[in-house]
Amino acid sequence: MMANDTVWNYVNDFVSGVISREAFWALAKFKYPTHQICFCTPEALKSINFLKAEVIED
Repeated sequence: MMANDTVWNYVNDFVSGVISREAFWALAKFKYPTHQICFCTPEALKSINFLKAEVIED
């Protein structure tokens, strides 16, 4: 599972030869803490409730 498209873009740029290995590691370096939770089973999904949604337009 890839939670952050930015990381995928770095990988893709490296594999495609757009950036060097050194540039890849400089970009991929941990910059700030993130907290992600994945609810992967029906049982886990039962533990959360939908509250609301917002439509954001440009």
